[in-house]
Amino acid sequence: MTGETERDDAAPPPSERGDANGEVATEVGFEGPAVVSVDEPIDLAITDVSVETVDIRVSLTDRRGRDWEADATYDVSGDTLDLDAATSTDSEVTGGVTELVQRSTPVAGSDPFEPERDGDDLTVRVERDGAALGSTTIERRFGGGDVTSESVDGESFVGRIYEPPGSDPKPGVVVLHGSDGQSADGIAQLLASHGFTALAVQYFDWRGEYERLPAELVGVPLEFVAAAVERVLDRDGVRGPDVGLFGTSKGGELALLAGSRLESVGPVVSVNGSGVVWAGISRREFPPGPSWTVDGEPVPYLPYTDDRSVWDVQPPMEMEPGYSQSLEDADDETIAAATIPVESITGPVLLVSGGADRMWDSEELHRIAAERLECHDCDYEQLVYPDAGHAITVPYLPTENRERTAQFVMGGSAAGYAEADGDHWPRVLETLETLRT
Repeated sequence: MTGETERDDAAPPPSERGDANGEVATEVGFEGPAVVSVDEPIDLAITDVSVETVDIRVSLTDRRGRDWEADATYDVSGDTLDLDAATSTDSEVTGGVTELVQRSTPVAGSDPFEPERDGDDLTVRVERDGAALGSTTIERRFGGGDVTSESVDGESFVGRIYEPPGSDPKPGVVVLHGSDGQSADGIAQLLASHGFTALAVQYFDWRGEYERLPAELVGVPLEFVAAAVERVLDRDGVRGPDVGLFGTSKGGELALLAGSRLESVGPVVSVNGSGVVWAGISRREFPPGPSWTVDGEPVPYLPYTDDRSVWDVQPPMEMEPGYSQSLEDADDETIAAATIPVESITGPVLLVSGGADRMWDSEELHRIAAERLECHDCDYEQLVYPDAGHAITVPYLPTENRERTAQFVMGGSAAGYAEADGDHWPRVLETLETLRT
């Protein structure tokens, strides 16, 4: 994914100009990648530096056209600054350009970063006392340019399948979105860049674009997961006999549930999901019906508490108190019926939780699954990031403003998300890599 290039910005002879202190500064050069995947750290060195201190400024633009920036000051020893190995003068930044990207904040507004599915152009500027010494642009992609994709239409789902290059058999993964109802194409693209054939599915549609899909996350037929799995396995070049499931939030709950029921599912990854099945999510009625059905019958679930005082209905809504009270109010028989038999999953299980999750207590809800897996001596790992909330995602995106959106309180902190994003993603890949053995 990463490639060195001869950069146009380093080709001309350096120009000399005076800085604010009267010293002569020359235009700097750059050594590093021209293109990276968003989940790759950026190793960039600044060369031909003739001053003792420089300011490094990064900038990028998100899907909504908002500009994001971060900067740090570095001392230079010699004529080269290796940003990946350097620490800022205030000792705050130790991860170079990669950490600066994560620390970026919006020039205007307070919403979280929304990545373009095709990635972004990252500009790195070198300055001294406001005077520009040079700049370079790095293209960041959600996966490689050699990943191909096409739409897939099933009777109970729609989606897009992403395939890596090459003729060798590839393991397959089905990627399940959460209650936002938006297919997780970015994750599927990244998985394809790591050698998986990945199908990002959409299984309900509150926007009303697909008539054959449920309009809300209520009564969604579980058979769609089986159909998606079979669609992947039937794909030319996909190795069987199993596929992996990856899901976030309600998709994490669904991944655990479907994995426990389908023999053709191997490894399962649940990010901020749940080891128990919950009621559906409806904008039209409360309480809603079941989230999932099998053969038209509801999958047993935990209903929401009747105590309306614990439900925060004014945006941004904090949903965790309502879910926690619902779990506390449920009787043992109801909880037992709604608990997912995760010990039936045939592959390894990865449970990822934010310890400060304010949508629901995913740490506790995953612990229910972990205890069953432990009792049955299953292959699993539970990762908990104390300062992350419900918005854990792929690494090396800006993390500012994730703790709340206009509609929901997600919890966590910018630093907590930076740690969780970067640490959990390699574990995701390792878990799914077991499909190759």
